Amino acid sequence: MKFDCFYKVEITTGKKEEIWHWGYYPYNMVMKEVKELYKDGADAVILEMITQKKFDKLMKPYTP
Repeated sequence: MKFDCFYKVEITTGKKEEIWHWGYYPYNMVMKEVKELYKDGADAVILEMITQKKFDKLMKPYTP
């Protein structure tokens, strides 16, 4: 879709840090998820835009 966004997402809660990759979401859905992460106790959420090509390459090992 034209409005799909791709992000590397760094989530920090206390001393724990996780890295997720989100893709094929419209921007408003990404922002809803960020708000939900803060509501669930995240101390920081960092979004780094990535390309669709990079996202697809990262997901390739997880898809049949």
